[in-house]
Amino acid sequence: MVDAIIKESFNAGESEIKDETRLMSFKEWDSMAHMFFITKLEETFGIELTGDEIAAMETVGDVRKIIKSKTKA
Repeated sequence: MVDAIIKESFNAGESEIKDETRLMSFKEWDSMAHMFFITKLEETFGIELTGDEIAAMETVGDVRKIIKSKTKA
């Protein structure tokens, strides 16, 4: 599900989405796309992310870890 949100938010290809990929490295990353991404994560997973959690999301792997910790999935 995280991968699908990344694809939608940043128009990323499947091959670009790896744990070590930095969110800012996606071609269509900008502050508006990032806010859409965060909002979509919160809506999809029914969670609320703190400012510290959002700031800690530098890579795809970081996003996956934080979502997993918030959803206990």
